[in-house]
Amino acid sequence: FWLKSQASPRRVVGDWRPPVMQLFVVGSGGTSTLNVSASDLVSSLALRVGEADGRVLYGGESLDLAATIGSCNLVEDSTVFVSASLLGGGKKRKKKTYTKPKKIKHKKKKVKLSVLKFYKVDGSDKVTRLRKDCPHEICGPGVFMAMHFNRYYCGKCHLTYLIKKDGK
Repeated sequence: FWLKSQASPRRVVGDWRPPVMQLFVVGSGGTSTLNVSASDLVSSLALRVGEADGRVLYGGESLDLAATIGSCNLVEDSTVFVSASLLGGGKKRKKKTYTKPKKIKHKKKKVKLSVLKFYKVDGSDKVTRLRKDCPHEICGPGVFMAMHFNRYYCGKCHLTYLIKKDGK
């Protein structure tokens, strides 16, 4: 009940409350009924269902969360859908086309009993080493140097000895 004078400030006479209407709200937990007034905000529907940052849909359109229920043309026994807001919507990337084929990685060959090429056993069961040991203090005996065509090379400490040929 409002006072009829427009010049004076509005005052409520008595215990006036906006009329309550029943809405059906479909959310992630199923359908529920809520008693709301026309002056309630649309965001309060989403909060009461449990989707705080969700979207509220009615009649195939998304409702403004700051608007009131009465201004969105919601009437008694309307069905409102509340869904979680989705991230994304970015542009799809074009699939790359490669011009060169992929490089084939080197596969290590497993040679059985490869340690036998480091030693030689003669007829009197005497074992001799065929490769040179690395003399560096990091490596010591037991670490063999690799034999290349012009050098000896230690793979552990990177020590290199060049082999000089007699003709050059």
